[in-house]
Amino acid sequence: MKTEMPLSKPIRLFVKQTEDILDTEISLLRNPDADPNGTLVDIYTFNIERNVIIFPAHYIGLLKDFIIAKHCVNLLIKGAAVKKSQYLVCSFTGDSVYQGIHQIYLDALKDEAKKEKKLPVQKLIQMLNILYSDFNDDINELPWNPITNARVYHKMPKIRKTQLYYLMKEGKMDMDEMMEFEDIIPRRYFVLNKAMFYARDQYLAKTLPADQLMPVVNIPQMKKFNHLEVKEMLTTRWTHTSWYQSKVFGDTMLEIMEKYLQKIDWNAEPSLDYYHEIYQIGVNMTNHFISYMSMKGWFVWESPKHLQQAREKKAEYEFDALKKIFGDLIEKSEINGDVKP
Repeated sequence: MKTEMPLSKPIRLFVKQTEDILDTEISLLRNPDADPNGTLVDIYTFNIERNVIIFPAHYIGLLKDFIIAKHCVNLLIKGAAVKKSQYLVCSFTGDSVYQGIHQIYLDALKDEAKKEKKLPVQKLIQMLNILYSDFNDDINELPWNPITNARVYHKMPKIRKTQLYYLMKEGKMDMDEMMEFEDIIPRRYFVLNKAMFYARDQYLAKTLPADQLMPVVNIPQMKKFNHLEVKEMLTTRWTHTSWYQSKVFGDTMLEIMEKYLQKIDWNAEPSLDYYHEIYQIGVNMTNHFISYMSMKGWFVWESPKHLQQAREKKAEYEFDALKKIFGDLIEKSEINGDVKP
């Protein structure tokens, strides 16, 4: 481990254990511009010599320890996949981008037909691209979030209060996502977005101490989910709201999550076999989520390098997909590659 910063004994041992299991080296780096969630730059994803965990410069004490521990678990899952089989992620191709964007477009048309004020074509096109990218990001992150948090909670008891505070803050930020666009994006995708985070937070509330986490009480946006059954009995209006539909979808996604994650012994001793099993469970759970959300064909399981290259070609894939949908109604700017109606 390469770092000059002071570390508590538990997190130092956790990092050392990670390095020993994977036979690798980890560097810790503070950065004023780092993502609030921290960033793992690892040798299994990028062509580098050592793994680097980056976190905001102002993170100190237990918050710093939590971010480091969380990314150590992520690193163990990736490393075990590489060493025991193959590490794959949800990437995309020109064909899969077209399938995703085309389906979003069809769903958008259904919603637009019910509206008096229609969405301008330019905003519609932007929405198609943004929604597809957001769901690719979410499906690559969501299944692993409850896994890493549950493992850290059981193996690092001294940072539990800090972890719970962080999770409530994270839950609020994720529930805020897309709120300002609720009236613009197709109802189906707003509901699925909220359902994913609802399922994640409800699972963590069950796995971690629910009396402390309680997302439907502590996260303002999720209060809409509280006592929905009573609201439904009082008025059928609630059954038509996006929040009620999000809970219905979210409850099913929670059942899916519990079905797979109940197989994991969170207190088991760490080993390559243990983390490889977790990786396989995460992949199977991801496939089930994709199937449940009717997104089969939207993404392909490929190497991290494939995903990096796909992101470089993202604008090209999007333009080709939009060209198939809109034909000559759009053109590609030769200056900046923007798609314009």
